[in-house]
Amino acid sequence: MQFLWKYIDELVGKGIPTLALFKLIFLSLADLVPMALPMTVMVAGLMTFGNLSESFELVAMKANGVSLIRILRPVFLFMSVLVVTNFLFLNYVIPKANLEFKAMLMELRSKKPAFNIDRGEFYQQIDGVAIRVGEKEADDETVHDVLIYEYKDDDSKRLNVIHAKHGKMMLSDDKRALNFTLFDGVRYEEMTSAENYRRTRPFNKMYFEKQRMMVDLSSLDFSFADRNHIAKDYRLLNVSQLSAEIDTFGMRMNKHYLDNERYLSRLIHYPSLFPSSKKRNAKSIKGFVSLSKSDIYNHFDSSKHRSMRNLALSTAKGIKGTLDGYASSQEYEYKDVALYRSELHKKYSYSLLLMILFFISAPLGAIIKKGGIGLPLVISVLLFVLFYALNLTGEKMGKGLVVPVYVGMWMSSFILATVATFITSKALSDRSLWERKKRRKKLKMVSSI
Repeated sequence: MQFLWKYIDELVGKGIPTLALFKLIFLSLADLVPMALPMTVMVAGLMTFGNLSESFELVAMKANGVSLIRILRPVFLFMSVLVVTNFLFLNYVIPKANLEFKAMLMELRSKKPAFNIDRGEFYQQIDGVAIRVGEKEADDETVHDVLIYEYKDDDSKRLNVIHAKHGKMMLSDDKRALNFTLFDGVRYEEMTSAENYRRTRPFNKMYFEKQRMMVDLSSLDFSFADRNHIAKDYRLLNVSQLSAEIDTFGMRMNKHYLDNERYLSRLIHYPSLFPSSKKRNAKSIKGFVSLSKSDIYNHFDSSKHRSMRNLALSTAKGIKGTLDGYASSQEYEYKDVALYRSELHKKYSYSLLLMILFFISAPLGAIIKKGGIGLPLVISVLLFVLFYALNLTGEKMGKGLVVPVYVGMWMSSFILATVATFITSKALSDRSLWERKKRRKKLKMVSSI
């Protein structure tokens, strides 16, 4: 439904085959799997262990010496397989599916509307041709008052006009050509190659009783997108490709730093401009050598003092402009590579998230002792909204360089892991989430009595 709401206006009326449309929808679903799996794990964990707890089957197992850890063990092994499978899906399937989806969507967008000539309207979707028919009979082949413009976009800029009283219009078997048989018409052809054309505008005029012509419809076909050009998008890369892009960024930034260091060192004629530091970033470009001796002017003639100050000022402004430009360029580069780093961390954090949510939902189901679909679904939705909000906030903070990328991408997982630890510890000790508060209230009542 999301796909249809978003793209249906761009695809309707173009004669796209139903199979191609369903393939496009299928490819768009791949990106929803990482969002659907966490929800599925939470609902399944809450329902399964809620039913076991509600029917006292967990109590029976514990009474026979089976601990909750042992009960969770087979499901934990299954979740481990699911985590690995989810990572492989994120790393290999989704990039390829998104690549095909984007390329196919570009191809369908570029496809012109399906061939359909309406009465009294010019059809201009065919390259180099505009067609108008005054009347069209019920057989969709016999047409009257036909007007056809043929124009060339080459150097000649030639324009031909054909007008016929009636004719036959038929598509070829492969739908790649439109065959006209025209009767009782006239053809005008501009003679653009003649001398003094711009002044005299000569043309040929030819009457005909019957004329056949074919219009090429190949321009209505798909224009295939270049996969290699699209594949540079960070969302379409796997882990190894993302790592290679990040390494390339590091090498490129190091080269830019050295180039700027050499340039500025030559500019102020000083052998070492930058402080010695392993960290090379825009903030480390400071600490210029200060020539602030009060008697510096004594070495030069007084008539040159003014020009010396102007030269020093213009040099300082030039250096400052260069540094500002380098800092802006570096910030842009860091924001660009942050997209690749966030996508790299996302593949690992989304995979591990399934295990974290399992250790929230399964123990929570054992505590609340409520099966069915109602309450587990409500709790799952609330937890999923919490995860989504935290994940979106952390991702935007990481991409905006407000916090380190790894902090932003793992923030939601860290918070939910803390919640999972708390709930699992409560379930292992057979305590409810608010049991301690209830005990405190009872102790206060007893003490007051």
